[in-house]
Amino acid sequence: MARYLHRRDLMRLLGSTALTAGSVETFSAQTAAAAPASADPRVLRHWEHALQQEVDAGSAARMSEAMSTYPGLVGTEGSVRRTTYSTKKLTEWGLDARLESYSVHSSVPKDISVTMTAPEHRELDVKEPPFPWHENFDDVVVGYNAYSPAGNVTAEVVYVNYGLPEDYARLEELGVDVGGKVVLARYGRSFRGVKSKVAEEHGAAGVILYSDPEDDGFARGEVYPDGPWRNADGIQRGSVQYIFQYPGDPLTPGEPSTPGTARLDPSEAKNLPGVPTTPISYGQAKHLLVALEGPSAPREWQGGLDFDYRIGPGPTAVNLALDIDYQQVPVHDVLVEIPGSKYPEQKVVLGAHYDSWTYGTKDDVCGWTTVMETARAMSRLRAQGWQPERTIVLAGWGGEEYGLLGSTEWAEEHRADLVENAVAYLNLDGAGGGRNFAASAVPALDGVLVDIAKEIADPDHGTVYDNWQQASGEQHPVPGRLGSGSDYTAFLDHLGIACADVGMSTPAGEYHSAYDDLHMMRNFLDPGYTHHAVAAAYAGTFALRMAGSETLPMAYSGYAREVVRYLRALDEKQADEPVVDLAPAYSAAREWRAAAKQLEGAARHPGDGRAQEINAALIAQERALIQDEGLPEREWFKHMVYAPGFYTGYAVQPLSAIDDAVAARDSATASKYRDLLVDSMEQAASAARDGARR
Repeated sequence: MARYLHRRDLMRLLGSTALTAGSVETFSAQTAAAAPASADPRVLRHWEHALQQEVDAGSAARMSEAMSTYPGLVGTEGSVRRTTYSTKKLTEWGLDARLESYSVHSSVPKDISVTMTAPEHRELDVKEPPFPWHENFDDVVVGYNAYSPAGNVTAEVVYVNYGLPEDYARLEELGVDVGGKVVLARYGRSFRGVKSKVAEEHGAAGVILYSDPEDDGFARGEVYPDGPWRNADGIQRGSVQYIFQYPGDPLTPGEPSTPGTARLDPSEAKNLPGVPTTPISYGQAKHLLVALEGPSAPREWQGGLDFDYRIGPGPTAVNLALDIDYQQVPVHDVLVEIPGSKYPEQKVVLGAHYDSWTYGTKDDVCGWTTVMETARAMSRLRAQGWQPERTIVLAGWGGEEYGLLGSTEWAEEHRADLVENAVAYLNLDGAGGGRNFAASAVPALDGVLVDIAKEIADPDHGTVYDNWQQASGEQHPVPGRLGSGSDYTAFLDHLGIACADVGMSTPAGEYHSAYDDLHMMRNFLDPGYTHHAVAAAYAGTFALRMAGSETLPMAYSGYAREVVRYLRALDEKQADEPVVDLAPAYSAAREWRAAAKQLEGAARHPGDGRAQEINAALIAQERALIQDEGLPEREWFKHMVYAPGFYTGYAVQPLSAIDDAVAARDSATASKYRDLLVDSMEQAASAARDGARR
């Protein structure tokens, strides 16, 4: 069981390591003096190429190995050990590293047990066995779901496939009632918190989650330790916090969890689940499934185990005994700022979380290692005379795995500064831990992400863009769109800051198990750590370009075109029985597109003294998509175009409020949010026109 620490213990450990500045590696004075120092675009490319040459796979490997020999669960000694290591390294490189800390209401497992009580008695394993290379394995937390309520439940089992609303509708057709039962759902197709929510809505007494081998186990290939796929012991841990309501501290929605902030009573928190939920492996789930009777599961519900899946209920029964405490848990963010020379108040933010469920070599030591390697490369550039024009912020977020804790609290605390000055946020969750490139972003950043992908070398494909083409199967790949599930959420959905999320992945089944470790990374995910270096080169180039371009490489005309596409999809849904007239929204989107095109034309030839006005207009357009009122029943989400849905999990639901209202045949709500969308687009268009003609 992981050893959780009280805040005083964490602060004692943090203070026990002297974070003194060491010697900073420098180039010769002759080399530094020869480096160009003007703001000419050619100079910016010089520094980008210098950074790309500086990042190093060996350096990334050493950092990954240093942080992967012990678990890094939030609130434990392992998490603070990573903050200490990271801050010390950053300081050694001559960077001014600091911690910003929060005290967050969080769950702490005391004892987790799952017992099959019928038709036979069997204690099910709730933790994987170790392999000889595993260090500090006693500190690996048992399989459990963060923010599950405690509970002791004994009931018959019903198999509910992926546990989505359509699965429960099918059960109703079959005459199966899950009320008072323990539902057994397989992971996949949606965020696990959605599975708890839907089970709660249908009156289930408890939820067991498992990863079926059809999805990420032996049906996909060789299993760990001989291959990358999940073996019969691997358990997917994870949070079931209802982040589609709001992420972060459940007791301080919209405000930072700092001293003096008023806190809700836990009974008032809307993002806390109400049904006990816990995960097991497919090796243990097999015992429950094979004993089920009742109707045979539909063909599409059949999984990868070697028997006919049945639905139940019974005769399989289980006891869930979840002894889970709730405490104030310290969450620490690691921050570095590289001050801008010309516009120091403007900020380009790069971030990744450093906490993990177990060892987390993939999720997310690799993302944080990528940020750290980017920081190391930037420190070398500084020694040659480089300084960004805008401030670059490098962030290591704590507590992402439990509910985007560190990033949400930091964004809420620094709301005024970020809304005024943030240019963009790049998220690097899992950035280096694989060989296949993917990206998601707001449409305004599509162009710069594609351009950089064409410039960064990839050892397996030629360029990152070639990689992207192969991984996506598209000749002209473009980023996907952002919903939630990682640390960009507060920046985009709450504050209206242009965001992107990029990374590398290799198909595998280590996710949130004890086997997300160095053995997996070295042998299957990114042998040689070459793609950690690729990711650092990509991320660093993005940061330098956003911080050093005279006019920001952002374009909103394509964004407006995307909104028209979303509106058309909504009209298709209401073709037979209209709910809301979307004509005003079409008109506003087209006006916005025309104005944005004017601004983009001005940005290509800004003239003397125009760049800052153009940049302000570019930044203002994303901010305009925020409405203070927020979305229905979840006002924390304020973006009128992008948000996760109540049931989509991490996936985006464009024009979420209108979409839900159309589905519910709620004309009043649909009209209200159409008008808010129109208002946002009119504000964006006005900002673009002002920037173009000044």
